[in-house]
Formats: sequence, structure tokens, C-alpha cells
Amino acid sequence: MKNTFEHEDLENFEGEQQVSRKNIQLINYKRVFVRAIKYWYLIIITVLIALVCAYIINRYSTKIYPVTASIIIRESEENAGAKFLYNNALVNPYRNFYNELYILKSYPLMQKVVEELNFTTAFYREGNIKTVEYYDVNFPVEFHILDGASMPWGRSMGFKIKNQTHFELEYLNQDDTKGGKRFEQLAFNDTLKINGFKLYVLKKHEINNEILNQFYIVKFIDPFQLAKKYSGKLRAEWAQQGASVVNLDISGPVPEKEIAFLNKFIERYQEYDVNKKNQVATKSLEFLDQQLDFIGDSLRFYENKILAFRQNNASSNLSAEAGRLYARLQDLEAQKVKMNLQDNYFKYLEGVLEKRQLKDDQLVTPSSVGITDAVLVGLIEELINLQGSIYKENGAERLEDNPLFQERKRRIGQLKKLILEGIENYRETQKINRDFINQQISTIETELSRLPRMEQELVDIQRNYSLRENLYNFLLQKRAEAGISRASTTSDIVVVNPPLIAGGQISPKPVQNYLVALLIGLVLPSLLFVILELLNQKIQSKEDIEGLTAIPVVGGIGHNSEKGNLIAYEKPRSGLAESFRALRSNLNYFTEGKNKKMFVITSSIAGEGKTFTTINLATIFAFADKKTIIVGADMRKPRIYDDFGLSNDKGLSQYLSGIKSQDEVIQKTHVPNLDIISAGPVPPNPSELLMTSRLEQMIDNLFEYYDFLIFDTPPIALVTDAFLLSKKADHTLFLVRQNYTPIQALQNIQEFYELGKLRGVSILLNDIKKSGMGYGYGYGYGYGYGYGYGYGYGVSRSKGNSHGYYKED
Repeated sequence: MKNTFEHEDLENFEGEQQVSRKNIQLINYKRVFVRAIKYWYLIIITVLIALVCAYIINRYSTKIYPVTASIIIRESEENAGAKFLYNNALVNPYRNFYNELYILKSYPLMQKVVEELNFTTAFYREGNIKTVEYYDVNFPVEFHILDGASMPWGRSMGFKIKNQTHFELEYLNQDDTKGGKRFEQLAFNDTLKINGFKLYVLKKHEINNEILNQFYIVKFIDPFQLAKKYSGKLRAEWAQQGASVVNLDISGPVPEKEIAFLNKFIERYQEYDVNKKNQVATKSLEFLDQQLDFIGDSLRFYENKILAFRQNNASSNLSAEAGRLYARLQDLEAQKVKMNLQDNYFKYLEGVLEKRQLKDDQLVTPSSVGITDAVLVGLIEELINLQGSIYKENGAERLEDNPLFQERKRRIGQLKKLILEGIENYRETQKINRDFINQQISTIETELSRLPRMEQELVDIQRNYSLRENLYNFLLQKRAEAGISRASTTSDIVVVNPPLIAGGQISPKPVQNYLVALLIGLVLPSLLFVILELLNQKIQSKEDIEGLTAIPVVGGIGHNSEKGNLIAYEKPRSGLAESFRALRSNLNYFTEGKNKKMFVITSSIAGEGKTFTTINLATIFAFADKKTIIVGADMRKPRIYDDFGLSNDKGLSQYLSGIKSQDEVIQKTHVPNLDIISAGPVPPNPSELLMTSRLEQMIDNLFEYYDFLIFDTPPIALVTDAFLLSKKADHTLFLVRQNYTPIQALQNIQEFYELGKLRGVSILLNDIKKSGMGYGYGYGYGYGYGYGYGYGYGVSRSKGNSHGYYKED
């Protein structure tokens, strides 16, 4: 017979030092694996369901395609053709490349693009399962929203073209919650009034027969919300560090629509770039035109006066002296005119700077009126650039709580203050020059007063005419410069790669979805098995016992598939009978050196097989020609006598009470060498009876005739009877039933063991139904007697009814 005890199990015997309780492994992965193998079909079903879900997702999810393009933002020096432009002070060539990515995604730019493409009106076609967007740049019909009390943003309408002149429209009234209202035979190129807004349906060209009677859904989208959506979708990134190439990337379900968007977007960005360069020149032209209009009227007035003077006077030539004075006076007046023009510019500039919110297109550069002060010109140009970056980057939404925005606002305030101070300083300098010029003019006027009256009049007329003529010519020159600057401006935005589809669809990803579905199909049932393992609070294997207690495990008994408890007697060559023989051998290690032995058999709760184990262990002892007696010490629920066909009219309770003698309570069984003392009638005080001296006297008397005394006791967690008897026993056998005994019960036994309430105890794993990986091995003996029965960890491999039971507890 195979000895299955390991050395460390035998070191825990009575008299050893107390040991600390071990921690049980929360998850036994071997058992989880065994359960997964057993329920393989559940995993297959889950995997199939997951794969079907992946197929549905791949089949009916909206497919998303990537569209890419590349543009280059050239630096000023790269544009040789614009060198003349940039040498002109009316145009500022400075570009902050850090701002360009923000400008690209600005809401005003996006909104302008989607409105020009009429993306605010989207068409959809209904399918059996899903509705998909329909886009055709040559679609023959366009919807336009005219002014109205309420815009239909976010609302949808049904649309069907009936013929070349009429269409059918279906929509939901504001007050109608039950269904749509249908208008039939509505004409194209006509204005419709629906729910407070006006709708104009334009027919662009001839309608193909394929489109006729096709049902479409037209949806009206808020342009600002659509601009925000496209701003979020568009990705703009520098191609690499230090490069001026920007990669544009956008994805959508209709790649043709995204290509059209990128083409129009690049076109409008180029237009924005040109307009940004022309802002200063355009504003300068407006300012110069206003000044020219004003000066032109005065110039024509004095032209008429000169013509009238010459018509009324025979001689209109000045003398040499008068000509000399007039030339000097003309030069001084020209300088004074420029000062007046500059003074007008400063008044204009002060008025603009006093406004609370300043836009970049409100300023005219000082160079447009001939101001060359480097400090003042630099401050104004910095203000234009800084103010423009704030409003162009943030678009319609300025982020007031943005630290960068606040820093720029603070700098703008500083620049305004410095510019105003610079104007005052410039005026002080001009005042000195103006006073000197006025003094020179007064001197010349004194000399002119000495000339004849006719020459004085002619000099006065020519003086006023020349003054305005010089100013007019100066303004014309500046206007021509501004016009040339604006006309010669080209965009620095150049297309490197035009918009095109970049590969196949990016969503959904069929292979990835199938792999994820396969993983989910495997993980979900595995997770279920792990949860079941965690929720199972019953003892399953030897590993569980060793993890909970330091009490040694003496062996294991398989599941009894028969209906009776006398399995060792009725089938002595069965696997169960052999497992009890192995148990008998293992118990000898705990009681070695003693010829006569007393065993106490107990458990934590009822139903763990104490009676079954007691009867068959006693039978195996009796088969070895050892006089054996079973004592039914469970006086509360006496049952052990019934399996032998005996009665319970007399028993242990009567003997301990002094009613019967020892010989009177002993009953013979049909098993040779095996007798029994049943529990007897239920007494009112079982525990107190076990504490009397008659029990010790009975044990001593029984040892005179019997070799083995086996006491069947009640569960240790319910009453204290087993504690009383274990102190008198040579060894206590504690039963644990597989998948029945709670983990907490074994933890309590470990506490009793550590406190010394249970000594000389070992654990027997009973009713083993599950064996193999995760359930422990090592308490069998192989295949005994050639009958084909064997045990792994005492597990019966015999065929039979798997629904056997224990006739006790």
C-alpha cells in the first residue's frame, strides 16, 4: 500500500509548539483552468457572440476615411518678387509662425468655408438599418435659408424630387408631435415659408432620372457649430521641427466632401494671408482718399482764382524780387503743410487709441503721411501685429481667462501709453520747427507788403495754390505707393500636396475589432470563472486546508455513490474500502507505540460524514482482527445504530446516568469483531453526562476487552462535547467535506488549535468528487487488487451513481 504522507505533515503532533495560521490563496488558478476546460462550450458560445457583434460593428458602423494635404508658409525673404513690396513701409512683412496653427483653426475662417460650400445643408439617405450621408458636388438642388424669425438649425426634413419642376417636402410642424406634414407638388426656384423661416429651393441644372423619386433627408446645421466641429476635426501640424511645411489632416465618412473642404479651406487661407498683408495699405488708401477729397476742393478754388486774375490783368508776371520772395515762401509753406498733415494723422491716431477695443485694421501706419520717427513707427507696428494676433487666433471667442491673452492685453495697454507719449514728444519737436517757419513766413510777408498791390495779390493767390498743389501731389504719391503695394501683394501660402485620400478607412478597423472581440469572448467567461472561484467559500482541496490551518491532513475519502454507509463491509475490495485502509495506516503514525487506541471523530458542522467515516473506519479495524467498538457520543441526534439494524432503546446516555450497566448497553453487530454502544435516549444534559467519572470508568473498562474505541461526536462548532472527549482520546479525527465545509469553520478550528483546545488532531478530507488539477493529489494507493479502482487524493474513480449520500447528520 502506498504511503502518501509527507514528512512535514507528521511533524504536527501533540506537544508541538503552536503555529500561526496561514493565508489561503484567494484564487486557485488551476481550478479556474479546470472549470474553463469543463465548460468549454460556454467559452465557444461567448467567442461566437463577440465575433458576431464585431461583424455587425464592422458592417454597419460609419466608415471614416482620412484626407490629407500639405502647404508651405514661406518666409518673407523667400518671395523675391515681393521685395519691392516689403521695402515699402506701408506693408509689414513680419510673420509669427507660432500663431499660424491657431489661425488655421480659427472659427471665423472655418465658418466662412462651410458657408461658401453650403455645408450647412446636409443630405442623407435612409437604409434598412442605418442612415448615411449623401454628398454630390453636382447635386442638382440646393437649399438656402432666408431671413426668418427662427432658424431651423438641427432640424430635418424629408425630400423627394418628383420631376424636373416640382418636389415633395415632408417636415414636422412645431405644434405637431404625432407626425410630419407633407407638401406635394412644390415648385423649384420658389420661396417657402415654414414655421417662421423662409426656405428657398434652387434647381441648378437638369435632374437625372436616377435621382427622381429617391427619398432624401435634408438637415440644416448651425454654421457656427459646424465651424467648431471642423475646427476640432482638422489637424494641423508642422512637418518637422524648423520646417515651414504644415500637414493638414481631416477625417470623415464622405472623403469627397472632406477633399472639397480642404480645397476651399486652403483657398480661403491664401485669401486671408493676402488680405492681412493688404490691411495697412487698404486703410492708408482710405485715409489718403479722404485727404485728397478735402484738398482737391481747395485746389480747384485757387485754380479758378488764378485763371480769373490772369483774365482781368494784362500782365501776370512777377518781378525778380517778387519771384524770389515767392519761391522762399512756397518752400516754407510746403513744410508747414506737411506738418499740418502729420498733425491731422496724430488726431486720427489719438481717436483710434482712445477706443476700448482696437482692431488691427483700424490703424494707418505713420509712413503713409511721411512720419519717419523710428521709435514711433516701431511702436505702432508692434501694436498692429500684437492686436492682430489676438483677434485672428481666438476668432469669435476671445479667451478672457487665458494667461497669454491677458499678457498681450497688458502689453497693448503699455504700447498705447508709449505711443501717446511719443506723439506728444513729436509735437513738441514740431512746435519748435513750426515757430521757426512761421517767423520766416512773417519776415517774407513783411517784405512782400512793400511790393505793388497787384504783385501782392498775385503772390497771395499763387502762394495758396502752390501750398495745396504740393500737398495734393504728396498725397497722390503716397496713394500710388499704397496702391502698388496692394496690387503687388501675393500669398505666402503655397500648396505642396493637394488634398487627397490617404489610404483606406481608419474606422472601423475590422481586424482589430475581430481581435478585440476574440479577446473579450475569452476574457468574459474566464472572468466569470474567477468570480465563481472568489465567491466559493467552501473547502475544495488539500491546498485550501493547508492554507487555512497548520493541522496536518491525514488523508482523503472519495464520494460514496452507494445508498448505504456500510461500504467497507459490503464491498471490501472497493476503492472506498481501500481508502479507509490507507487512513488506518496513516493514523498509526500519530498513535505509534500504543496497542490500544481511542479515536474521536468530529467535524465543524452537521452533514460532513462523521457517521459514515466512523462506521467504515471501525469496520476496517475489525477486518484486521482488532476488537473494535463504536461509541455513539452524539446523544442529541443519535443515528449510528440504524445502519446496523439495531435499536436505540439503551445506550450511552443510560449508562452515564447510572440506569444501565456497561454490559447492558453494548450491542453486537453483524460485522465480526465490531460492537456498538449507541447514544441511547436523548438526555436533558448530554455535556454534563460526559463530564462524569462514569465516562472515564467506561473507557478504562472497554480498553480491557477492545483494541480500538471510536467515538462519534456532535459537530464541534455547535456543542463542546468533542472538546471533552478529545482530551481523553489518543487522536482526534476532524472531518472536512469537499465543497461543503465553510472556510470560516476551518479558520475557527485553527483558532482552537492555536489555543490548545484541540491537541493530537488531524484533518480528513471527505466526499471528494472533484479531482485532478487544482484539487490536490497524493492520498491514493494506485489501482488496488486489480479491480480498476483508484484514488487521486482518495477520490474514487469507480463508476456509479454520482448522487450518493451520507446517512447521518
